[in-house]
Amino acid sequence: MKTLRRLLLPLALFCFSASYAQNVIKGDVRNGGTKESLYAVSVSIKGSSQGTYTDNRGRFQLNTNAKLPITLIISSIGFSTKEVVVSTASQPLAIELQQATGLGQEVVVSASRTTQRKLASPVTIEQLSSKEIANAPQLNYMDMMQGLKGVDVTVSSLGFTSVTTRGFNTSGNTNFTQIVDGMDNQAPGLNFPLGSAIGLTQLDVDNIELLSGASSALYGSRGLNGTMVMTGKDPFKYQGLSVLITQGVNHISSKNSNDPVKPSPYYDWTIRYAKKINDKLAFKINAQYTKAKDWVATDTTNKNGIGTKYTDPNYMGVNDYGSATSADINPFLEYALSQNPALDPLISPMLEKPNYVARTGYPEYGYLDNNASLLKANAEIRYKISNKLEAIASGTYGTGRVVYTNDTRYQLKDFKVGQYRLELKSANWFVRSYTTQENSGKTLVAGPTAQLINEAWKTSYDGAAGGWYPEYTEALLNGLANGMSSVDANLAARSYADQGRPMQGTTYFNHLKDSISSTPIPEGGTLFLDRSKLYNTEAQYNFSKLIKFVNVIAGVNWRHYSLNSKNTLFPDMGKPINVNEYSAYIQLSKKILHDKLSLNASFRDDKNSLFPTPKVTSRFSAVYEVAKDNFIRFSYQNAYSFPSNIQALQNTLNGYNSYSSGGSGYLLNDIYHFNQYVPYTAASVKAYQESSVSDSLKRFYTNELKPQSVNAFELGYATLIGKRVLLDVLGYFSTWKNFIGYADVANTPGTNDPAAFKDRSTYISYNIAFNGAEMVNTYGWAASMSVDLTHNYLFKVNYYADYMVNKNNSQINNFNTPHFHVNMDFSNSGFGKNQQWSYGVSMRYKPGYFYAVNGGLAKGNVPSSTVLDAQLSYKLIKAHSGIRIGGTNITNKYYSTGTANPAIGAVYYVTYAYNIF
Repeated sequence: MKTLRRLLLPLALFCFSASYAQNVIKGDVRNGGTKESLYAVSVSIKGSSQGTYTDNRGRFQLNTNAKLPITLIISSIGFSTKEVVVSTASQPLAIELQQATGLGQEVVVSASRTTQRKLASPVTIEQLSSKEIANAPQLNYMDMMQGLKGVDVTVSSLGFTSVTTRGFNTSGNTNFTQIVDGMDNQAPGLNFPLGSAIGLTQLDVDNIELLSGASSALYGSRGLNGTMVMTGKDPFKYQGLSVLITQGVNHISSKNSNDPVKPSPYYDWTIRYAKKINDKLAFKINAQYTKAKDWVATDTTNKNGIGTKYTDPNYMGVNDYGSATSADINPFLEYALSQNPALDPLISPMLEKPNYVARTGYPEYGYLDNNASLLKANAEIRYKISNKLEAIASGTYGTGRVVYTNDTRYQLKDFKVGQYRLELKSANWFVRSYTTQENSGKTLVAGPTAQLINEAWKTSYDGAAGGWYPEYTEALLNGLANGMSSVDANLAARSYADQGRPMQGTTYFNHLKDSISSTPIPEGGTLFLDRSKLYNTEAQYNFSKLIKFVNVIAGVNWRHYSLNSKNTLFPDMGKPINVNEYSAYIQLSKKILHDKLSLNASFRDDKNSLFPTPKVTSRFSAVYEVAKDNFIRFSYQNAYSFPSNIQALQNTLNGYNSYSSGGSGYLLNDIYHFNQYVPYTAASVKAYQESSVSDSLKRFYTNELKPQSVNAFELGYATLIGKRVLLDVLGYFSTWKNFIGYADVANTPGTNDPAAFKDRSTYISYNIAFNGAEMVNTYGWAASMSVDLTHNYLFKVNYYADYMVNKNNSQINNFNTPHFHVNMDFSNSGFGKNQQWSYGVSMRYKPGYFYAVNGGLAKGNVPSSTVLDAQLSYKLIKAHSGIRIGGTNITNKYYSTGTANPAIGAVYYVTYAYNIF
């Protein structure tokens, strides 16, 4: 009997375990029309949290302990959801999904930090899916931003695009927040988003959501002009190897383009690989490399008047670097008169007014290296601790050469930025920590570097040895004495003084440029040494399962900036400057009136260690479903922005006795001594120099910089008509307070004697950040329509308008936005045999508008532009590949997005894609 029990016990255990054996369900999912495999399709067990996704060949494997039969739910965007009953796991399943319209079915998360239909969002939100990005004619997703409703961009170069909504467009917009996989994508020192420099690669974008207008209540300081939330692809969902290779050409000659660059190749190579090791572990790696000849800024507009470089001795072109050195030659004329009284009939009339002359500048082409390149790489590993708890570790690194526009043009050479994250997330909560590490590399500052190049080969003035200005004055007088016209005499004098001037590209020029740009600013050069860092930890909990009568989400955030520029960007002599931000937020939401009315309230409290008072902001919204798929929304948002680190603390020598400056009390009083030596507006100083009347000096009153804020109201309506037409209309009104702008001022440290302004060496100029005293109001409206025309045809059009009133003319407001935009898209995602062909065409129109560059570099009118992008694609279904030919700005009519920025021509390209279409 004992022996029998020993034999039966293992058998019983085997039978017991067999009754709970895991079922392995396999299958593949295909497009019911084209029979091609569908990847990243959700396969889940009905009534359970268990599920998986199809791989890049449409195959899936689901391991479950659930007792058969079970029902599988098969779903994917753009296809009808299907339920499949599984009674046995012995045979693989062959499942086909039928295409269906996706209009009005899109879901978003960022509008309220919870999943909801985009149609029922409480605020205006735009969205791009991975499928839209894969089929777009544009070269990258940042270029696609220009076609979204309410969005405006500034393109500084091929690799640097800044985004904004509802006005106040500028390069490096510190009032727009860009979040990538939960991480703020800002540069730690400069505080503006880094665009695509360390963002997601082209192949790793799952979706992009863009909130228009104020969004501080949910996403914190600097969300006044909107927030873009980018989500990378989950390696559990998107598996396999994907490759995207684009070869193109740009700088195709065009009449009146002023493009000095010959036709050049454009390269963009992207690779992504993701692998699900098992049901618990998955990883992905990404890399993208872009290389091309960059667009070149060639604006020759004279900032000092209406003349040209041939007619105005004081010519200073917008993109002419080095000509910011300007001096009144009257002291040299007076010296010449003292040496030769016979020149009195010639010189005395000239002394009746100032005679300003600028040094000869260098154009951008041949001065800044226009070999643009960007390399970014990303790796991520995910581990599912349980079905509801996941751990994530990721690292992203970017480096390259791009050009950025601010108070001058900056060539970011060999910059390096790293962003590293650890995260633990559940269905109801997450804890996330990340850091951003910045290295400015060998950044070349165009304006000041060119000024120092001029001083290096020949000083402007040397009492003992002469200099450029004495030589110019001598030659000018000789020319005038010999009967030359003033124009010809100026040209001859400039030519004489410029003898020995090194030209771009020569060994001597490059030696001076490299020597100056590699010497730190405090040591007499122009090199930034920015090694600033950002550390952030945040946590959020959704209390919805604990609190039944109202949905509650709450979170906390801590952020630390370590500003380390070696006294080249900030006054961080000796040690880094530490800045801390603390915040907490809560969101309450509830549906009433039979779930027809959704109410939402959000509150956020923030504290920045540079400012004494915390800032409380709020958002209130209501969405009412007046009929099926018809929603009216109203929202009020109070948003704010603590001054960025640059706006508060910048202390950068920007030319001869000239500073780009923040507006903190520490700088204004302790370093610049505005409390002792009166600052005057730059315009009044110039007027005084021309008139010698001290009453023309106008004092500039400024206090320590304060946070700026905006109160924004929006009313909108969205509807889906017959599942084929999606409409969205809105209007908004905003009031800005303590608006942060920039102004040019000057003072004379050591004396308040106005006469000191007569000598350029005795006064200092500043371009400072300050709060405007007036309220600034903006308003606008927008409308968009998407129409599913059946047979995979889709038409989209949007129109939006933005206006600013009661502009404070004493500051550069940087509204920088046309009165309206019109965007249209027409596409077919599949036609012909097996729907192997597809195409897309997009058009963007902007009328001309006024644009002022942040920091006072330039201002002027940007001409109107009409831009056409188009592509035609063909799928190689059996090879899981595709070929695309296309072009951006295919008419090759050059256009610009802002004063001092380059004109952008066409890029014509051919693309090979593997495992994407």
